[in-house]
Amino acid sequence: MKELNIISGIKQYRSEVDTNFHMPGHKGKSGILDEIGNNLSFYDITETLGTDNLHYPTGFLKDAMDYIAKSYGTKKSYMVVNGTSCGIISAIMACTNPGDKIIVQRDCHKSVYNACILGDLKLYYLYPEFNKKHGLNFSISLEKLEQMLIDNPDVKMVVLTYPTFYGICFDVKKAAEIVHKYDKILMIDEAHGSHLNFCKDLLPPSAESSGADIVTQSTHKTLPCMTQGSILHVCSDRVDRSNIESMLRILQTTSPSYILMASIENAVHWMNEYGEERLKRNINEFKKRTLELRNMGINVLEDDFLISEGCYDFDATRAVISMSELGITGTELQEILRYKYKIQMEFADLQYTVGYITATDEIEDIDRLFDAVKEIYLEESQSKEKREIVQIEPFPQLQHERKMRKAFYAVNELIDIDTAIGRTAAEFIIPYPPGIPLVCPGEVIIQDTVDYVKVMLENSINCNGVDKNNKVRVVK
Repeated sequence: MKELNIISGIKQYRSEVDTNFHMPGHKGKSGILDEIGNNLSFYDITETLGTDNLHYPTGFLKDAMDYIAKSYGTKKSYMVVNGTSCGIISAIMACTNPGDKIIVQRDCHKSVYNACILGDLKLYYLYPEFNKKHGLNFSISLEKLEQMLIDNPDVKMVVLTYPTFYGICFDVKKAAEIVHKYDKILMIDEAHGSHLNFCKDLLPPSAESSGADIVTQSTHKTLPCMTQGSILHVCSDRVDRSNIESMLRILQTTSPSYILMASIENAVHWMNEYGEERLKRNINEFKKRTLELRNMGINVLEDDFLISEGCYDFDATRAVISMSELGITGTELQEILRYKYKIQMEFADLQYTVGYITATDEIEDIDRLFDAVKEIYLEESQSKEKREIVQIEPFPQLQHERKMRKAFYAVNELIDIDTAIGRTAAEFIIPYPPGIPLVCPGEVIIQDTVDYVKVMLENSINCNGVDKNNKVRVVK
Protein backbone atom coordinates (compact mmCIF):
# COMPACT_ATOMS: atom_id res chain seq x y z
CA MET A 1 0.00 0.00 0.00
CA LYS A 2 1.22 3.50 -0.86
CA GLU A 3 2.55 5.52 2.05
CA LEU A 4 0.00 8.29 2.47
CA ASN A 5 1.36 11.83 2.46
CA ILE A 6 -0.33 13.18 5.58
CA ILE A 7 0.24 10.05 7.66
CA SER A 8 3.88 9.82 6.64
CA GLY A 9 4.35 13.55 7.33
CA ILE A 10 2.92 13.27 10.83
CA LYS A 11 5.04 10.19 11.53
CA GLN A 12 8.10 12.12 10.43
CA TYR A 13 7.23 15.01 12.75
CA ARG A 14 6.63 12.66 15.69
CA SER A 15 10.02 11.04 15.13
CA GLU A 16 11.68 14.46 15.37
CA VAL A 17 9.93 15.75 18.50
CA ASP A 18 9.97 14.14 21.94
CA THR A 19 8.32 16.92 23.96
CA ASN A 20 5.91 19.60 22.82
CA PHE A 21 4.59 22.80 24.32
CA HIS A 22 2.14 23.60 21.55
CA MET A 23 -1.55 22.95 21.07
CA PRO A 24 -3.56 20.75 21.21
CA GLY A 25 -3.70 20.69 24.98
CA HIS A 26 -3.76 16.90 25.31
CA LYS A 27 -0.10 16.93 24.09
CA GLY A 28 -0.54 13.46 22.62
CA LYS A 29 -0.59 11.93 26.12
CA SER A 30 -2.14 8.50 26.56
CA GLY A 31 -5.03 7.84 28.90
CA ILE A 32 -6.99 11.04 28.23
CA LEU A 33 -8.60 10.42 24.86
CA ASP A 34 -8.06 6.65 24.74
CA GLU A 35 -11.74 5.74 24.82
CA ILE A 36 -12.38 7.98 21.80
CA GLY A 37 -9.04 7.59 20.05
CA ASN A 38 -8.95 3.80 20.22
CA ASN A 39 -12.46 3.52 18.81
CA LEU A 40 -12.62 6.24 16.15
CA SER A 41 -14.71 4.33 13.64
CA PHE A 42 -17.16 3.28 16.39
CA TYR A 43 -17.81 6.88 17.50
CA ASP A 44 -17.77 8.40 14.01
CA ILE A 45 -21.52 8.64 13.43
CA THR A 46 -23.83 11.19 11.88
CA GLU A 47 -27.05 12.94 12.76
CA THR A 48 -29.78 10.35 12.47
CA LEU A 49 -32.57 8.85 14.53
CA GLY A 50 -31.32 8.55 18.12
CA THR A 51 -28.07 10.56 17.76
CA ASP A 52 -29.46 14.07 18.43
CA ASN A 53 -28.79 17.16 16.30
CA LEU A 54 -26.16 19.81 17.11
CA HIS A 55 -28.25 22.62 15.61
CA TYR A 56 -31.46 21.57 17.38
CA PRO A 57 -30.27 19.51 20.36
CA THR A 58 -32.83 17.76 22.56
CA GLY A 59 -30.98 14.61 23.70
CA PHE A 60 -27.43 13.74 24.75
CA LEU A 61 -25.86 16.66 22.87
CA LYS A 62 -28.08 19.04 24.84
CA ASP A 63 -27.12 17.22 28.04
CA ALA A 64 -23.43 17.63 27.16
CA MET A 65 -23.80 21.37 26.55
CA ASP A 66 -25.78 21.77 29.78
CA TYR A 67 -22.92 20.01 31.61
CA ILE A 68 -20.37 22.36 30.02
CA ALA A 69 -22.46 25.42 30.93
CA LYS A 70 -22.73 24.24 34.54
CA SER A 71 -18.96 23.62 34.67
CA TYR A 72 -18.21 27.18 33.51
CA GLY A 73 -21.12 28.86 35.29
CA THR A 74 -22.69 30.27 32.13
CA LYS A 75 -26.27 30.76 31.01
CA LYS A 76 -25.69 28.74 27.85
CA SER A 77 -22.67 27.05 26.28
CA TYR A 78 -22.47 25.86 22.68
CA MET A 79 -20.05 23.32 21.29
CA VAL A 80 -18.35 24.72 18.19
CA VAL A 81 -16.81 22.23 15.78
CA ASN A 82 -15.48 24.69 13.17
CA GLY A 83 -12.90 26.15 15.54
CA THR A 84 -13.03 29.33 17.60
CA SER A 85 -12.83 31.43 14.43
CA CYS A 86 -16.33 30.21 13.66
CA GLY A 87 -17.45 31.01 17.21
CA ILE A 88 -16.02 34.53 17.01
CA ILE A 89 -17.61 35.29 13.65
CA SER A 90 -20.94 33.84 14.79
CA ALA A 91 -20.92 35.85 18.02
CA ILE A 92 -20.08 39.19 16.40
CA MET A 93 -22.56 38.78 13.55
CA ALA A 94 -25.27 37.64 15.98
CA CYS A 95 -24.88 40.82 18.04
CA THR A 96 -24.74 43.29 15.14
CA ASN A 97 -26.47 44.34 11.95
CA PRO A 98 -24.77 45.32 8.67
CA GLY A 99 -23.34 48.83 8.97
CA ASP A 100 -23.03 48.74 12.77
CA LYS A 101 -19.97 50.10 14.55
CA ILE A 102 -17.87 48.11 17.01
CA ILE A 103 -14.75 48.70 19.10
CA VAL A 104 -12.05 46.06 18.73
CA GLN A 105 -8.66 45.56 20.33
CA ARG A 106 -6.18 46.15 17.50
CA ASP A 107 -4.06 43.07 18.29
CA CYS A 108 -7.04 40.71 18.03
CA HIS A 109 -7.16 37.55 15.95
CA LYS A 110 -7.86 37.82 12.23
CA SER A 111 -11.25 36.12 12.66
CA VAL A 112 -12.56 39.30 14.33
CA TYR A 113 -11.70 41.22 11.18
CA ASN A 114 -13.21 38.49 9.03
CA ALA A 115 -16.46 38.95 10.95
CA CYS A 116 -16.35 42.66 10.15
CA ILE A 117 -15.90 41.94 6.43
CA LEU A 118 -18.73 39.42 6.35
CA GLY A 119 -20.99 41.56 8.54
CA ASP A 120 -20.14 44.86 6.83
CA LEU A 121 -19.14 46.49 10.12
CA LYS A 122 -17.17 49.64 10.86
CA LEU A 123 -14.28 49.24 13.27
CA TYR A 124 -12.85 51.57 15.89
CA TYR A 125 -9.43 50.42 17.06
CA LEU A 126 -8.39 50.31 20.70
CA TYR A 127 -4.61 50.02 20.55
CA PRO A 128 -2.89 48.12 23.38
CA GLU A 129 -0.25 49.82 25.52
CA PHE A 130 3.13 48.79 24.15
CA ASN A 131 5.96 48.15 26.63
CA LYS A 132 9.18 48.95 24.80
CA LYS A 133 11.41 47.44 27.51
CA HIS A 134 9.88 43.99 27.02
CA GLY A 135 8.74 44.40 23.42
CA LEU A 136 5.22 43.36 24.35
CA ASN A 137 1.71 44.73 24.26
CA PHE A 138 1.09 44.84 28.01
CA SER A 139 -2.59 45.66 28.22
CA ILE A 140 -5.34 47.94 27.06
CA SER A 141 -6.02 51.27 28.71
CA LEU A 142 -9.44 51.15 30.37
CA GLU A 143 -9.43 54.95 30.42
CA LYS A 144 -9.03 54.99 26.63
CA LEU A 145 -11.77 52.37 26.31
CA GLU A 146 -14.19 54.51 28.28
CA GLN A 147 -13.29 57.61 26.28
CA MET A 148 -13.95 55.72 23.04
CA LEU A 149 -17.37 54.72 24.34
CA ILE A 150 -18.10 58.35 25.23
CA ASP A 151 -16.92 59.59 21.82
CA ASN A 152 -18.78 56.88 19.90
CA PRO A 153 -22.16 56.39 21.61
CA ASP A 154 -23.56 54.48 18.63
CA VAL A 155 -21.14 51.52 18.82
CA LYS A 156 -22.91 48.19 19.23
CA MET A 157 -20.31 46.11 21.07
CA VAL A 158 -16.73 45.85 22.29
CA VAL A 159 -14.48 42.91 21.36
CA LEU A 160 -11.33 42.31 23.45
CA THR A 161 -8.70 39.56 23.71
CA TYR A 162 -8.01 37.93 27.11
CA PRO A 163 -5.41 36.60 27.71
CA THR A 164 -3.18 37.57 24.81
CA PHE A 165 -1.03 35.07 22.95
CA TYR A 166 1.72 35.92 25.44
CA GLY A 167 -0.46 35.45 28.54
CA ILE A 168 -0.94 39.17 29.24
CA CYS A 169 -4.23 40.05 30.96
CA PHE A 170 -6.12 43.29 31.68
CA ASP A 171 -8.69 43.93 34.41
CA VAL A 172 -11.55 42.16 32.64
CA LYS A 173 -14.01 42.77 35.50
CA LYS A 174 -13.40 46.52 35.36
CA ALA A 175 -13.62 46.46 31.56
CA ALA A 176 -17.03 44.79 31.81
CA GLU A 177 -18.23 47.42 34.28
CA ILE A 178 -17.17 50.21 31.91
CA VAL A 179 -18.78 48.64 28.84
CA HIS A 180 -22.02 47.94 30.69
CA LYS A 181 -22.06 51.50 32.08
CA TYR A 182 -22.69 52.59 28.49
CA ASP A 183 -25.11 49.72 27.84
CA LYS A 184 -22.94 47.90 25.31
CA ILE A 185 -22.14 44.21 24.83
CA LEU A 186 -18.71 42.96 25.88
CA MET A 187 -17.35 40.01 23.96
CA ILE A 188 -14.10 38.37 25.04
CA ASP A 189 -11.98 36.23 22.75
CA GLU A 190 -10.68 33.84 25.42
CA ALA A 191 -9.21 31.42 22.91
CA HIS A 192 -6.14 30.96 25.09
CA GLY A 193 -7.97 30.87 28.41
CA SER A 194 -10.32 27.88 28.57
CA HIS A 195 -8.21 26.56 31.50
CA LEU A 196 -8.56 29.65 33.73
CA ASN A 197 -11.82 28.38 35.19
CA PHE A 198 -10.12 25.28 36.62
CA CYS A 199 -7.40 26.84 38.79
CA LYS A 200 -8.84 29.98 40.33
CA ASP A 201 -6.21 30.29 43.08
CA LEU A 202 -3.16 30.59 40.79
CA LEU A 203 -4.53 32.00 37.55
CA PRO A 204 -6.24 35.22 36.42
CA PRO A 205 -10.05 35.18 36.69
CA SER A 206 -11.93 33.81 33.71
CA ALA A 207 -13.82 36.22 31.48
CA GLU A 208 -17.05 34.24 31.87
CA SER A 209 -16.93 34.77 35.65
CA SER A 210 -15.95 38.45 35.41
CA GLY A 211 -18.89 40.06 33.67
CA ALA A 212 -18.31 39.38 29.97
CA ASP A 213 -21.53 38.92 28.01
CA ILE A 214 -20.20 36.44 25.49
CA VAL A 215 -16.97 34.41 25.53
CA THR A 216 -15.34 32.23 22.89
CA GLN A 217 -12.74 29.60 23.80
CA SER A 218 -10.39 27.30 21.91
CA THR A 219 -10.90 24.23 24.04
CA HIS A 220 -8.20 22.45 22.06
CA LYS A 221 -5.52 25.01 22.94
CA THR A 222 -5.20 24.59 26.69
CA LEU A 223 -7.54 21.70 27.48
CA PRO A 224 -7.08 18.04 26.47
CA CYS A 225 -9.38 18.34 23.48
CA MET A 226 -8.90 17.41 19.85
CA THR A 227 -7.91 20.18 17.45
CA GLN A 228 -10.78 22.42 16.28
CA GLY A 229 -12.90 21.80 19.36
CA SER A 230 -14.23 25.07 20.79
CA ILE A 231 -16.93 26.52 23.03
CA LEU A 232 -19.07 29.65 22.76
CA HIS A 233 -20.42 30.83 26.14
CA VAL A 234 -23.38 33.18 26.57
CA CYS A 235 -23.04 34.74 30.00
CA SER A 236 -25.77 37.39 30.19
CA ASP A 237 -29.20 38.31 28.91
CA ARG A 238 -27.70 41.16 26.86
CA VAL A 239 -27.03 38.53 24.20
CA ASP A 240 -29.94 37.15 22.19
CA ARG A 241 -29.39 33.38 22.23
CA SER A 242 -31.73 32.80 19.31
CA ASN A 243 -29.49 35.04 17.18
CA ILE A 244 -26.44 33.07 18.30
CA GLU A 245 -28.10 29.79 17.40
CA SER A 246 -29.26 31.08 14.02
CA MET A 247 -25.78 32.30 13.14
CA LEU A 248 -24.14 29.03 14.27
CA ARG A 249 -26.57 27.15 12.02
CA ILE A 250 -25.45 29.33 9.09
CA LEU A 251 -21.70 29.15 9.72
CA GLN A 252 -21.17 25.69 11.20
CA THR A 253 -21.04 22.50 9.23
CA THR A 254 -24.25 20.51 8.84
CA SER A 255 -22.20 17.36 9.38
CA PRO A 256 -20.60 17.94 12.79
CA SER A 257 -18.01 15.46 14.00
CA TYR A 258 -19.32 13.42 16.94
CA ILE A 259 -15.72 12.46 17.67
CA LEU A 260 -14.85 16.13 18.09
CA MET A 261 -17.94 16.88 20.18
CA ALA A 262 -17.19 13.91 22.42
CA SER A 263 -13.64 15.19 22.90
CA ILE A 264 -14.93 18.64 23.97
CA GLU A 265 -17.14 17.14 26.68
CA ASN A 266 -14.40 14.70 27.67
CA ALA A 267 -11.89 17.56 28.05
CA VAL A 268 -14.19 19.51 30.37
CA HIS A 269 -14.93 16.37 32.41
CA TRP A 270 -11.22 15.52 32.68
CA MET A 271 -10.45 19.05 33.86
CA ASN A 272 -13.23 18.88 36.45
CA GLU A 273 -11.70 15.67 37.77
CA TYR A 274 -7.97 16.38 37.54
CA GLY A 275 -7.42 19.90 36.21
CA GLU A 276 -7.00 21.92 39.39
CA GLU A 277 -4.58 19.52 41.07
CA ARG A 278 -2.42 19.06 37.98
CA LEU A 279 -2.41 22.75 37.05
CA LYS A 280 -1.32 23.71 40.57
CA ARG A 281 1.47 21.13 40.46
CA ASN A 282 2.70 22.29 37.04
CA ILE A 283 2.41 26.00 37.81
CA ASN A 284 4.42 25.59 41.02
CA GLU A 285 7.15 23.69 39.15
CA PHE A 286 7.09 26.30 36.38
CA LYS A 287 7.47 29.15 38.88
CA LYS A 288 10.35 27.38 40.65
CA ARG A 289 12.24 26.78 37.42
CA THR A 290 11.47 30.30 36.16
CA LEU A 291 13.02 31.82 39.30
CA GLU A 292 16.08 29.62 38.83
CA LEU A 293 16.56 30.79 35.26
CA ARG A 294 15.83 34.43 36.03
CA ASN A 295 18.51 34.33 38.77
CA MET A 296 20.94 33.22 36.05
CA GLY A 297 19.99 36.19 33.89
CA ILE A 298 17.61 34.43 31.50
CA ASN A 299 14.51 36.42 30.58
CA VAL A 300 11.53 34.20 31.36
CA LEU A 301 8.33 36.14 31.99
CA GLU A 302 6.51 35.54 35.28
CA ASP A 303 3.51 37.13 36.93
CA ASP A 304 5.09 38.87 39.95
CA PHE A 305 7.77 40.46 37.82
CA LEU A 306 5.40 41.64 35.10
CA ILE A 307 2.87 43.04 37.55
CA SER A 308 5.61 45.05 39.24
CA GLU A 309 6.44 46.43 35.78
CA GLY A 310 2.90 47.68 35.20
CA CYS A 311 1.13 44.63 33.73
CA TYR A 312 -2.26 43.94 35.35
CA ASP A 313 -2.03 40.12 35.39
CA PHE A 314 -0.30 37.21 33.68
CA ASP A 315 -1.28 33.63 32.82
CA ALA A 316 1.23 31.52 34.77
CA THR A 317 0.90 28.60 32.34
CA ARG A 318 2.52 30.54 29.50
CA ALA A 319 6.25 29.93 28.93
CA VAL A 320 7.58 33.14 27.32
CA ILE A 321 11.36 32.98 26.97
CA SER A 322 13.88 35.40 25.45
CA MET A 323 17.62 35.37 24.87
CA SER A 324 17.71 38.59 22.90
CA GLU A 325 20.40 39.94 25.24
CA LEU A 326 22.68 37.33 23.63
CA GLY A 327 21.59 38.37 20.16
CA ILE A 328 19.45 35.25 19.72
CA THR A 329 16.02 35.81 18.20
CA GLY A 330 12.93 34.00 19.36
CA THR A 331 12.78 32.07 16.09
CA GLU A 332 16.41 30.99 16.48
CA LEU A 333 15.80 29.80 20.04
CA GLN A 334 12.76 27.88 18.82
CA GLU A 335 14.86 26.18 16.13
CA ILE A 336 17.60 25.23 18.61
CA LEU A 337 15.03 23.68 20.93
CA ARG A 338 13.46 21.78 18.05
CA TYR A 339 16.47 20.46 16.19
CA LYS A 340 18.96 19.98 19.02
CA TYR A 341 16.68 19.04 21.91
CA LYS A 342 13.59 17.70 20.07
CA ILE A 343 11.36 20.17 21.95
CA GLN A 344 8.70 22.00 19.91
CA MET A 345 7.24 25.31 21.14
CA GLU A 346 3.98 26.95 20.05
CA PHE A 347 5.37 29.94 18.16
CA ALA A 348 8.15 32.52 18.14
CA ASP A 349 8.66 36.15 17.21
CA LEU A 350 11.75 38.32 16.95
CA GLN A 351 12.33 38.33 20.70
CA TYR A 352 10.39 35.50 22.36
CA THR A 353 9.67 31.84 21.93
CA VAL A 354 6.35 30.86 23.49
CA GLY A 355 4.98 27.57 24.76
CA TYR A 356 1.87 26.33 26.59
CA ILE A 357 2.08 24.39 29.83
CA THR A 358 -1.18 22.51 30.35
CA ALA A 359 -2.66 20.18 32.94
CA THR A 360 -1.59 17.20 30.83
CA ASP A 361 2.14 18.01 31.04
CA GLU A 362 4.30 16.03 33.42
CA ILE A 363 6.96 17.51 35.70
CA GLU A 364 9.68 15.88 33.61
CA ASP A 365 8.33 17.70 30.50
CA ILE A 366 8.68 21.07 32.20
CA ASP A 367 12.12 20.20 33.59
CA ARG A 368 13.27 19.04 30.17
CA LEU A 369 12.35 22.42 28.66
CA PHE A 370 14.01 24.45 31.37
CA ASP A 371 17.12 22.27 31.45
CA ALA A 372 17.47 22.76 27.69
CA VAL A 373 17.02 26.55 27.99
CA LYS A 374 19.61 26.64 30.77
CA GLU A 375 22.10 24.66 28.70
CA ILE A 376 21.57 26.84 25.62
CA TYR A 377 22.06 30.01 27.65
CA LEU A 378 25.30 28.77 29.26
CA GLU A 379 26.71 27.72 25.90
CA GLU A 380 25.72 30.89 24.06
CA SER A 381 26.80 33.26 26.86
CA GLN A 382 30.35 31.94 26.52
CA SER A 383 30.48 32.90 22.87
CA LYS A 384 32.72 35.85 22.14
CA GLU A 385 30.61 36.90 19.20
CA LYS A 386 27.45 38.74 20.26
CA ARG A 387 25.03 40.15 17.74
CA GLU A 388 23.00 43.31 18.03
CA ILE A 389 20.03 42.99 20.37
CA VAL A 390 16.80 42.46 18.50
CA GLN A 391 14.26 45.19 19.08
CA ILE A 392 10.52 44.70 18.64
CA GLU A 393 8.43 47.72 17.75
CA PRO A 394 4.68 48.17 18.03
CA PHE A 395 2.59 47.62 14.94
CA PRO A 396 2.46 50.78 12.81
CA GLN A 397 -0.84 52.61 13.29
CA LEU A 398 -2.46 52.85 9.87
CA GLN A 399 -5.26 54.96 8.45
CA HIS A 400 -8.33 53.53 6.71
CA GLU A 401 -8.66 54.73 3.13
CA ARG A 402 -11.90 52.86 2.68
CA LYS A 403 -14.18 50.43 4.48
CA MET A 404 -12.66 46.99 5.05
CA ARG A 405 -15.40 45.10 3.21
CA LYS A 406 -15.24 47.47 0.24
CA ALA A 407 -11.45 47.09 -0.02
CA PHE A 408 -11.63 43.32 0.32
CA TYR A 409 -14.04 42.99 -2.62
CA ALA A 410 -12.43 45.71 -4.75
CA VAL A 411 -10.57 45.00 -7.99
CA ASN A 412 -6.95 44.50 -6.96
CA GLU A 413 -3.49 43.86 -8.28
CA LEU A 414 -0.35 42.10 -7.08
CA ILE A 415 2.67 44.41 -6.78
CA ASP A 416 6.11 44.44 -5.18
CA ILE A 417 5.91 45.41 -1.52
CA ASP A 418 8.42 48.26 -2.01
CA THR A 419 6.10 49.90 -4.54
CA ALA A 420 3.03 49.42 -2.32
CA ILE A 421 3.81 52.40 -0.07
CA GLY A 422 0.87 54.79 -0.19
CA ARG A 423 -1.43 52.16 -1.71
CA THR A 424 -4.52 50.67 -0.09
CA ALA A 425 -4.23 47.05 1.02
CA ALA A 426 -6.71 44.63 -0.57
CA GLU A 427 -6.00 41.75 1.78
CA PHE A 428 -4.49 41.04 5.18
CA ILE A 429 -0.78 40.93 5.94
CA ILE A 430 -0.48 38.71 8.98
CA PRO A 431 2.63 37.43 10.77
CA TYR A 432 1.54 33.85 11.50
CA PRO A 433 1.48 32.65 14.15
CA PRO A 434 0.01 34.25 16.16
CA GLY A 435 -2.43 35.52 13.51
CA ILE A 436 -2.66 39.22 14.42
CA PRO A 437 -3.06 41.40 11.30
CA LEU A 438 -0.28 43.89 10.66
CA VAL A 439 -2.29 45.34 7.79
CA CYS A 440 -6.03 45.03 7.15
CA PRO A 441 -7.91 45.54 3.87
CA GLY A 442 -8.68 49.22 3.43
CA GLU A 443 -5.61 50.46 5.32
CA VAL A 444 -2.90 52.50 3.63
CA ILE A 445 0.51 50.79 3.55
CA ILE A 446 3.32 53.01 4.86
CA GLN A 447 7.11 52.73 4.94
CA ASP A 448 7.09 51.52 8.56
CA THR A 449 4.80 48.67 7.50
CA VAL A 450 7.16 47.57 4.75
CA ASP A 451 10.17 47.78 7.09
CA TYR A 452 8.33 45.72 9.71
CA VAL A 453 7.42 43.01 7.19
CA LYS A 454 10.99 42.80 5.90
CA VAL A 455 12.37 42.31 9.42
CA MET A 456 9.84 39.53 9.99
CA LEU A 457 10.74 37.74 6.78
CA GLU A 458 14.48 38.13 7.38
CA ASN A 459 14.02 36.35 10.71
CA SER A 460 12.04 33.40 9.29
CA ILE A 461 8.65 34.61 10.50
CA ASN A 462 5.97 33.79 7.95
CA CYS A 463 3.79 36.70 6.83
CA ASN A 464 0.53 35.62 5.23
CA GLY A 465 -0.43 38.02 2.46
CA VAL A 466 3.15 38.42 1.22
CA ASP A 467 4.01 35.90 -1.51
CA LYS A 468 7.37 34.24 -2.12
CA ASN A 469 8.39 37.09 -4.41
CA ASN A 470 7.61 39.73 -1.76
CA LYS A 471 4.46 40.88 -3.55
CA VAL A 472 1.25 42.06 -1.90
CA ARG A 473 -2.29 42.75 -3.11
CA VAL A 474 -3.48 46.35 -3.24
CA VAL A 475 -6.63 48.04 -4.47
CA LYS A 476 -6.29 48.83 -8.15
